This record gives sequence, structure tokens and C-alpha cells, in this order.
Amino acid sequence: MGDDAWEQIEGTCLVVGAALVFALVALVVQRDPLPVLVATECRFLVSWIVAIVFMLVFRKSRGLQWLGPRDLRKWLVLKCACSFVFITLWWAALERAPIGDCIAIIYSSPILVSLLSRVFLKEALPREFPAQVVLVSIGTILVMDPPFVHALFASDPGDVSQHGDYTFVFLALGACAIVPIVTRKAKDCSWIEVEHVSACLASAILNPSLLFGQYLIYGTVPQLPTAAPGEIGLIMVAAAGSFVGIAMETKGYQLAEVGKASMFRYLELPFGYLLQCVGTNAPVHKQAVLGAVFILLSCILGLKETTKAREAKKQQWDDEKKQSLLET
Repeated sequence: MGDDAWEQIEGTCLVVGAALVFALVALVVQRDPLPVLVATECRFLVSWIVAIVFMLVFRKSRGLQWLGPRDLRKWLVLKCACSFVFITLWWAALERAPIGDCIAIIYSSPILVSLLSRVFLKEALPREFPAQVVLVSIGTILVMDPPFVHALFASDPGDVSQHGDYTFVFLALGACAIVPIVTRKAKDCSWIEVEHVSACLASAILNPSLLFGQYLIYGTVPQLPTAAPGEIGLIMVAAAGSFVGIAMETKGYQLAEVGKASMFRYLELPFGYLLQCVGTNAPVHKQAVLGAVFILLSCILGLKETTKAREAKKQQWDDEKKQSLLET
């Protein structure tokens, strides 16, 4: 087996591992009783420490700057602020709704990303966009399980739908859709610079500001549970897991073909429902699983068309290169 094949296998395994790590981190966050702002502060502090280590190791060899390139700092700060908003809302959402449902709804973000890209980046909507909208709409309704849907699937006519609070999931979905738009503006920054600025900004300014704002509005500070040291330890493990997951995903996409490796990224969806089944008390409803399948189909449809477009562009570039060589 050639080196390219081994790299494809290794990269795909890293992408799959990253997806499973992200789902496990979500489970830890959901089960941990720490208040959200305390938990996120622990998460960002750990990420900052790890990012500082990476900066010290690679700063000279890669020409990194502590606050990123000067001409890109405004976009870098905006990107990091959006990431902070997403993580805070996402962790809050995991405390209020089943983990599998949360992951399924977040996977509908490509629809919003396409719309925002059209508005802010003037990118054309993909031709499969209407079909994706239909699939995501059906899938999201099934996952949320409103009464009229629940009645279709309930074996007992008197069975009442148990609703989670999906408010923060959809707020996190909105923030998640904004992040890729801003990230494109700061695409020339190293991921190490991005992680350092993001963790520094979040742990030193943004998260403390939310804690202070909560105190001003409600006159209270977050109450720590009696087993706080152990719970803080779990959150720190989750923070380290998030960093490891990002590193695995980055390395995986560097080794493997992005289109092929991305297909396996969606294993996070069924794994999320497996974790919901074995790691939480929330039941897994068949209509929610069916809804996740619709959302998954939408993602795969978009990825398939993107891969085709990338291959066509690559073929065009190869043809132009051959033509140029023949002319010379």
C-alpha cells in the first residue's frame, strides 16, 4: 500500500477520532454540575495554558505573533469573540436539551452558513441548496418533536411529548454559522495564533465580563457544588479534550483528502445518540433519530456537490497546466 493510501487512512482515522472526542466532551459538559460560566472559564484557562506552550515551542520556527499578524488582528479578535459566544451558548444548550438532539441541530449550520456567505461574501448559493433546506427543515422538526409530530409516532395515544429547551441550541446554531464567515477573513493566521488569542480573550476579558454582568444584574455569583474540585477537574479534562480534538481534526485534514475524510466526520451524529442512550437519562426517540438522518442527508448532499466542484476545478487547472506546457 502506497504512502498516499496510508496518509488517507491515518488522516481519516484522526478526523473520526476528533468527531468522537467532541461528542465525549459534550457528554462531560452535560453531566457536569458546574455553572456554565465557571465551567467555560476553566475551559478557556486550560486552552490558554496549552496555547502558550505551543506558542513558545513554534513561535520562532513559524514566525508566529502573540496577537496574530497586525493587519489581521481586527478579524482575528472578531473571530475569537464569535467562537467564545458559540462555545458559551453551546455549553448552556447542553444543560437544557438531550445531547444527541443538540448535535443533530448544530449539524444544520451549513444552511445558515450558505445564506450568510451569500449576503456578506457574495458567494453563490449551491444548486442543491433548496433540497438541503427541505431536508434540514424536516429533520429539525422531527428532532424537536412538537405535539403534532409526537402524535404520529407515539404508540400510546395518551403519551405526552417531553420537550427539551432548544432556545440555546438555536442561539448557538446562529453563532456557529457566523464563525466560518469571520474565519475566512482571518484565514492567513496560524491556528496556534487563533487558539492563543481566542483563549486569552475569553479567559481574561469576555468570560469575566459575563460573570461581572451577572453579578450586577442579579446580585449573585455562581454557586459551586459541594464536589467542586472534582467537577472542575472534569471540565479541565473536557477542555484538554477540545484542544486535542481540534489538533486531531486539523492534522487529519492535512493528511487526507478533505472531501473523503469529511464524510466520516458525521459519525458524531450516531455516536451522540449512543452517548445519550448510555450516558444520560434522556430517552432516544425514533422520530429524533429519523430527523437526524434527514439532517445528515442534507450535509452529505452538500459535501457531495462541493467535492464535485472541487474536482472539476482541479481538472480545469490540470488541463490549463498541460496546455501551457504544450504551448511552451
